[in-house]
Amino acid sequence: MRHIAIIGLGNLGFYLGQELTSKGFDVLGIDKEKDVVQRAKTDIAQAVLADATDKDTLLALGIGATELAVVTIGTNMLASILATFHLKEIGVKEVYAKALSSEHERILRRIGADRILFPEKDLALSLARRIANPNMLEYLPFIEDHGIFELGPPESFVGKTLRDLDLINRYGIQVIAIRDGRSGNLIFIPKADFVIREADVLILLGPNTALDQLSKESDES
Repeated sequence: MRHIAIIGLGNLGFYLGQELTSKGFDVLGIDKEKDVVQRAKTDIAQAVLADATDKDTLLALGIGATELAVVTIGTNMLASILATFHLKEIGVKEVYAKALSSEHERILRRIGADRILFPEKDLALSLARRIANPNMLEYLPFIEDHGIFELGPPESFVGKTLRDLDLINRYGIQVIAIRDGRSGNLIFIPKADFVIREADVLILLGPNTALDQLSKESDES
C-alpha cells in the first residue's frame, strides 16, 4: 500500500500526512480551507484545495483507486459522514474515520467505515495508564478492553525466566516480544527460559485490567 488519501488537514491529518510522506507513501491531502492546504504543501506529497463531501470531486481526483483513505475531519460531523459515505461508494478499499462521539461512531460504522479513530480518547487513556503505571513505557489500544503495552520490568521480574513469571496463567498476558536492553534488538515470541534483565523492555498483549493488577502487585512486592 503506497497511495493514501487524507480528508481533512487539521492537526491530525497534517501530522499523519507529514509522517506518511516522510516514510515514502504517496499522500494526497484534501481540505476546503485554503490556509490549511497551503501549510501542508511543503510537508505532504500532494495537498489539494477541494470539497471532499462532493462525490464528483473525489472521482475527479482519482481517489476511487486509492487503497486507503483516512477521514480526519475534526468538527463537522455531517462533512465527515458524507466524505466517508462517498469514499466507500466510489470503491476505496479501506476507510478509516475519526469519530466525534459514540453516536457519530455508530453512523460511520453503518455507512461502511472500516476502522473508527478516537485519537483524543486513545491519547487520554494511554497517558492515564502511563501515569498510573510508572513502569509502562507505551500503550496502544488493540481491541475492546485489551491493549499492547511496553513495560520496563519491575524489580521483582529481574533475574527470573518467563516460565517463572508465568504471566499468561497469572494474568492472561502474553509476552509477544522483548527489546534486548543491550543491543536494542527485538526478540519475537521469546522462549520460556528467557531470563529478564533490568534494561530489557517487555512488549505485552493482554486485558487492560490485567495490566492494572500486574502493576499493583509489582508495587507491593
